[in-house]
Amino acid sequence: MIIITPKKFKKAFLEVVESKSKVLSDLWYGHAIAFTKKMREFFPKIASRLKLNIYNKDYYTLDAIFYEEKDARFSAKSTYAKYIAIALEHENAVGSSIAEMNKLQLFNSPLNVLITYVSKENQKDKYLQEYSAIIKDADVFGDISTQKKQLVILGFRNESEVKWSFHVYKDGNFIEI
Repeated sequence: MIIITPKKFKKAFLEVVESKSKVLSDLWYGHAIAFTKKMREFFPKIASRLKLNIYNKDYYTLDAIFYEEKDARFSAKSTYAKYIAIALEHENAVGSSIAEMNKLQLFNSPLNVLITYVSKENQKDKYLQEYSAIIKDADVFGDISTQKKQLVILGFRNESEVKWSFHVYKDGNFIEI
């Protein structure tokens, strides 16, 4: 069983996305569909670096899942993962990302990742607090900080580049990694 840490995901994400900052910056305003399409092109490359397979379409409403192997009990033509190694949601509109964080809590995976964007870096604390409240309410077994990991990747435009900050949920709050 492959379990990916938030730091390992961050490293793979940056290896793939960081050199594309200018391309993403050019799509930042008024090109939400093209921006999302470009981001989805990166996910298989990230999965490859993590030595995982990916289903890069809606999987039980998730934007993408990373998995180690398919469950052989089902047709080889379909994708049923034995387990979801990484549940991923990508949301352009930070206001809608609250619902996406709630959705991620429905999935039992070692790592849940939310990628979203703020218009200014100083807005991130407001949203991280809202995400924390959602996770606290969903943590019925008290294992999200110990057994499961929640990673929020916040993108923001800085002049002509897209910059990223990475935050892991720990004991009721998000800490930057």
